[in-house]
Amino acid sequence: MNVLQNLVELYDQLPPGSTYKEVARGILGHLEEVADSTIYEVAELTNSSRTTVWRMVQKMGYENFSDFHHALKQAMGHYSYYNRIQKPELCTDENRIVSAFLHQTKNARSLMEKHFTAESLLVMADKIHEADKVAFYFPYHTFSIASFQQNLSVTGKETDYVCLIPDMKESSSHLTRQSIVFIETIDHAESMDAMDVFITAKAAGAHIIKVSQTRTSYDPYTDEYLLSFDTNDVTTNLILITTYFLMLSEIYRAKYIDHTI
Repeated sequence: MNVLQNLVELYDQLPPGSTYKEVARGILGHLEEVADSTIYEVAELTNSSRTTVWRMVQKMGYENFSDFHHALKQAMGHYSYYNRIQKPELCTDENRIVSAFLHQTKNARSLMEKHFTAESLLVMADKIHEADKVAFYFPYHTFSIASFQQNLSVTGKETDYVCLIPDMKESSSHLTRQSIVFIETIDHAESMDAMDVFITAKAAGAHIIKVSQTRTSYDPYTDEYLLSFDTNDVTTNLILITTYFLMLSEIYRAKYIDHTI
């Protein structure tokens, strides 16, 4: 998760009227200005205090304002590399953009037909049903996991779905040997380090399922890969993840709620 994802996620999850939400709103509304400001200037810009800005930065997982400020300055100075779904060469006109998405959708279907078998999904559903807690650590929210959470809750399963590193660390400290955790990491130079999350989950004995197969320093702590094959692009990856959890949710419901299979 990069600094801009962090800011948006924090802003979305905070309740209306929260002081930190107002600070996040002020920063999001003046990103370029904040990227060149001191903590005192940010406090003045957001009508808050230096302490409030510092605490908000900590909520996002940064140890100090300097780390946050450096990450924001990098992001604003190189935004062409951030939040990009398609490669730049595929975005030269609207027709190429649409064509790229359609091609990747077809590619995702081919991969699903090859790798997403009913048998493997049923095995995962059974494994999850035996767990005491199922946690989802993703840098973004998706409706497919939220829907799956609902079905898990109906069967009395404890779940957790968090997107910020500090929340992941807190959640991982409550895992057990009977827990399953799905972790998706966006791996690039500006990503926040999730190593403490993996270490804590592993120490608890939880079964760690890393969503993507991309080789990282987290591999020694990973027990299983959800997508055990290369997907090549962001769009294909997102389609696969969304569809996988929709399929898994429906199979889980059919077996443990509707009792039709």
